[in-house]
Amino acid sequence: MRQLLLTSLCLGACLTLQSILPVHADGSGGFDPGLIPGTLFSAGRTDTTRSGGLGSGYFLDTNYTRSFVNAGVDYKNMGTESTGNVYAGIGIANILQLQAGYGSKGAVQRLRHDFNMTQVYDFLTDNHRSPYNMTIENRITFTFAIERYNQHQELDNASIGLGLLF
Repeated sequence: MRQLLLTSLCLGACLTLQSILPVHADGSGGFDPGLIPGTLFSAGRTDTTRSGGLGSGYFLDTNYTRSFVNAGVDYKNMGTESTGNVYAGIGIANILQLQAGYGSKGAVQRLRHDFNMTQVYDFLTDNHRSPYNMTIENRITFTFAIERYNQHQELDNASIGLGLLF
């Protein structure tokens, strides 16, 4: 419960900070207009990280990012156990997200990284493609996440998946 309260306070502080920052000429408020908000739908494999854990399974996930604020929901099935969680956090767009959440197995913390191959290619080649060009090849995104549960350490896991950015 304490992590949920702390997450709510952090999210509120971020939104308050955004509302008092100056408005840019493009109307984007205090957010960086180059970091487009995005919703990522992903699925993939999850494996427990502790000995004596539950083993392997799959996950389904939806995550929203906007500059330095993010939120998400996920469902994980590891054979004998399944869990659903809701997250809120801070980070740098989809590059690095620190999230705290709560779900069917109690409080959970997550470190998440989503990367889009087109963005990586553009960065390495100094290509300046329009970020609003959202063809299918520009939407494919890889997801990595590590989760830690407060009360159920046997569920601690690492996940890798593939998703579509909208």
